[in-house]
Order: sequence, then C-alpha cells, then structure tokens
Amino acid sequence: MRVMRLDNVTAYVVTGLFVIATLVVGAELLYSAGIAVETGDQGLVQLGDVLTERYGSVAGTVFVIGFWAAAMSSLVGVWNGVSLMFADFAGGVRHQPADHPDRLAGGRYYKAYILWLTFPPIVLMLLGKPVYLILAYGVLGSLFMPFLAVTLLWILNTDRVPRQWRNKPLTNVLLGLCAVAFLVLGVNELVGAVQKAFGG
Repeated sequence: MRVMRLDNVTAYVVTGLFVIATLVVGAELLYSAGIAVETGDQGLVQLGDVLTERYGSVAGTVFVIGFWAAAMSSLVGVWNGVSLMFADFAGGVRHQPADHPDRLAGGRYYKAYILWLTFPPIVLMLLGKPVYLILAYGVLGSLFMPFLAVTLLWILNTDRVPRQWRNKPLTNVLLGLCAVAFLVLGVNELVGAVQKAFGG
C-alpha cells in the first residue's frame, strides 16, 4: 500500500506540474505575444519553433523530444497497464488463479484488450471519423471518471479490504463529491459530443 500510495502521489504531482507548465507556456509565451498555433501535431511543432526563437535551438529541441517522450510513455503505459488490469479482472471474474497464463502479460485477455485499444482508433481514422464511433468513444470517455469514483467508493468500503485500508468517512465524502462532480461533467461532455457529431 505504501508503494501504491507513493506511486499515486508521484503521478498526481507530476501531472499537476505538467498542467501548470502548460498554463504558463500558454499564458506567458503564446497569449502575451499574440501567437496562435494550429491544433494537432503541427501546433506542437509551431510551439517548438516559438521556443527556439525565444530561448534557442536547445530549448525547442528539448521541448519537442520531451513532449514526444511524454506522449509515448502514456501510450505504452495505457497499452500495457490497462491491458494487464483487464486481464486480471477477466481472470478474477472467471475465478482463475492469479498465476493462470490467461491473466498474465501476453495472455489471452491481455492480447484481446490490446487489440481493442489498437484497432478501433485506426478504424476511426481510416473511415473519416464516422458518427457512431465518435459517439461510442465520447460516451466511454465521459463515463470513465464517474465510474472510477463510484467503483472506489464500492470497493474500498467492502469487507474484502483489510480494515486499516478501508475508506474513512472524510474519504467517502470526498469521493462522493468527486463522483457527483464527474457525473455532471461527464453528462456535459456527452451532450457536447452528441451535438458535435450531429452538427449541433
């Protein structure tokens, strides 16, 4: 539990620093200079060019390489980590032992989830963003955080978790508030996705 908590704290601190750094770059470097960048990958290249002009070629190169490293590590982390979680979940539902080959990296469930993570986005790109795939991903994305908050409320209050690691009352209140907030935001995102998909 100590290792998991340290891992979570580190992840949130680094994510917070990243968000603050992005806000500083956007506010101080781009907004104050009246510079607009394109969306997508070209926007990152343009931002690297701005940093190069302002601070030299080393800063621009470090930014582009750093952003690539962050994006690649997130991609690989999701592919590997979420696939392992799904494999463990699927094996648990089927009451398989923890060392069963299907529950491990490279097992049946792991490979199936990697395929699910890989091919729908490729289809989405090749088919010119069809409406129903956009809606499917919008729905799944908007409902993930409320699902996570409710799941934590449920799991961390059951007798399957040792008493010393169960939620305290304050944690339950905060998780409940998070669940409500994310549910409202999720519904808002879902409505926005539907309106965009149908040209609203």
